[in-house]
Amino acid sequence: MDISKLVQKAKKGNDEAFEQLISSVRPKLYRTAYSYVRNEQDALDIYQETIYKAYTSLKLLKKPESFESWIIKIIVFKSIDFIRKDSRSFTTDSEDIFSELISNESINHIAHSLDLSEAFQFLDPKYKTIILLRYYHDLSIKEIATIMNFPEGTVKSHINRAQKELKPILKEDYFYE
Repeated sequence: MDISKLVQKAKKGNDEAFEQLISSVRPKLYRTAYSYVRNEQDALDIYQETIYKAYTSLKLLKKPESFESWIIKIIVFKSIDFIRKDSRSFTTDSEDIFSELISNESINHIAHSLDLSEAFQFLDPKYKTIILLRYYHDLSIKEIATIMNFPEGTVKSHINRAQKELKPILKEDYFYE
């Protein structure tokens, strides 16, 4: 069923429609939370908080077709808040997240790089989120700008800076727009 129609039904109180919406994004949500907190239980807690927040604030969603980017924004900020509250650092040095990250068809050419996970841990934290949204979630510059509350030009410059930071470490040009 069309996402917009499901959102409209869910806004009217149809819990089955809401469950279908969540089912369509469930793996991405969990993996996104896990990429921030690196702990299964914490990721599940953030995931559950995100589902609750989405359920209670779905009526505020103005563009039903943007449901996926809207809920990703919620989980990204819930994850960042969790890290801030617990004084944890943002890390993505596990091979698990990178096997998920590089499985995306848009960056399939990275699939055999063992250097990526090591290189990513040296990346400035503000760039990590944008790189994850761009290459893992395959979001457009405009969608990332909306999620991060940045102008599109800032998102583009952050992506370029992140790529420049990663290139010397990776010693190859892995990212193509």
